[in-house]
Amino acid sequence: MKELLANKLMLAIIGSVVVVGVGAGVYFGVLDKNKTETRTGKEQTENKSSNNDFIRTGQNSFGLEVCNEMTKEKVGEVIGKTIVNIKDYSNGGSTGCEYFITDTSFVIIDVGYGDMAKQKQGLEFLDRTLKTDNRIKLENMLAYSEKGLIDVYMNVAPGQKYVRVGRSSTTAVNEETLIKLAIATEAKIRSYK
Repeated sequence: MKELLANKLMLAIIGSVVVVGVGAGVYFGVLDKNKTETRTGKEQTENKSSNNDFIRTGQNSFGLEVCNEMTKEKVGEVIGKTIVNIKDYSNGGSTGCEYFITDTSFVIIDVGYGDMAKQKQGLEFLDRTLKTDNRIKLENMLAYSEKGLIDVYMNVAPGQKYVRVGRSSTTAVNEETLIKLAIATEAKIRSYK
């Protein structure tokens, strides 16, 4: 009898863990079933704002080879430092490039394929302070921790694609320089228009 109760208890615990895991996955968008949702021409037109924002994805868009699109020379010029090395930072959900100032200090430009709103939810969950900067014309959010600005996010294609500009630590570049790099990245994104 004890063995039967122990087995039932074990099944109940395992079932609870699975339910919590699936619930968290749905909440944070991991199991988002609407990723293949198509947009009508009218919806795309409504997403364009007066500053000529655009939706550009596919073969003729920023983010296919970030290290070649934002060269180390360009990034070095923008941040006022020599880039000693670059490293491709691509995985299943994003493409990007790390631009090393030293062996361990770098800035990063990362193109995420997904909904920036889900990133916002995650940042809010982590108690990050989110602000916007009107110098960046794409919809944007700047994520701050108690140590200062962490990342700048720019929404390139709502629900589909965003770009994150960040740094390895607050000593890599200062906040204003990170925003300057985001502005230069936005100009490169817009050059694909």
